[in-house]
Amino acid sequence: MATEIRVDGQKINDDGSVFPYALGPANAEKSGIDDLCEWTRQNRHEISRRLLKHGAILVRGFDADKPEKFAAWIDSVGVNNMPYIGGAAVRTNIVGDVVFTANESPPSEPIPFHHEMSQVPQPPSHIYFYCEIPPPVGGQTPIVPSNDVFEALNTKFPDFAKKLEGGVRYRRVMSEEDDPTSALGRGWKSSFNTDSRAEAEAEMKKAGMEWKWRENGDVETITSLLPAVRVDDRTGKKMFFNSVVAAYTGWVDSRNVAEKAVMLSDGQYMDHDAMMFTANMMTQKAVAYTWQKGDMLFIDNRQMMHSRIPFEGKRRILASIGQDTTKVMDVPMAARL
Repeated sequence: MATEIRVDGQKINDDGSVFPYALGPANAEKSGIDDLCEWTRQNRHEISRRLLKHGAILVRGFDADKPEKFAAWIDSVGVNNMPYIGGAAVRTNIVGDVVFTANESPPSEPIPFHHEMSQVPQPPSHIYFYCEIPPPVGGQTPIVPSNDVFEALNTKFPDFAKKLEGGVRYRRVMSEEDDPTSALGRGWKSSFNTDSRAEAEAEMKKAGMEWKWRENGDVETITSLLPAVRVDDRTGKKMFFNSVVAAYTGWVDSRNVAEKAVMLSDGQYMDHDAMMFTANMMTQKAVAYTWQKGDMLFIDNRQMMHSRIPFEGKRRILASIGQDTTKVMDVPMAARL
């Protein structure tokens, strides 16, 4: 029912592998979402292997013409759904608490590379994106392998890379209500899913955060010491697993100063030259393809960073996140990709 396809924008690696991997209908008569979901359920472990090898899988050409069909496919993948609690972006739920809008910041604003929710203690293992309305200009979602980012930084700035391995803290001031004019405008009520300060404090305490309330209802938060470099225990590779560049270059609005949004374990701020080198290198190594209506992108958040290019016109990309702590198993499957 599904087979490997080629799409414009894919990267062909030296070993002949592609990035991202892409799947399309093997038979035009079997391109319905029900067919895809059944095939996905039968081939979950093989999909997991492909995701581990390639880091991302693009699914294109199936009858995914509305968010509910996207939600059905997510369910067929078999990864536990994870609520979006603790993230910085303004979002709106579309299908229950499973499918929601991608970052709703203004289209003129780029969203720098990051691992999703790396500023929380338990970030998601998987991200799903769905294109409901492709923009006429721009709006791609570039992806880049996190291990490549770390290796490049470690080669150019080894001392700073070593400091990053000691962890980082993120500082953010949250408004009371959502601020759609900001890329990090998710208010504390939405972030912690409550209207109560006491309940918000309980969530912050659970996450090991420090906080200070402001007279206007804003809250200034500092996270616990979080990993900035993580080893993927499936591969042994070191990942630049953080939102450091995103914070340093993009966490700016009427409440926040980007250069002071992230600190090393000793309280020092980021090295400017290292941050600019890393940001430029990410762009050079990234792959960005043009969205088509119905596209579904499955990303291994443990391996891949993603971003957003500014766009013109109407764009509607939806998203979902999941958490899976199981290891990839090498077992025979009903069908091989």
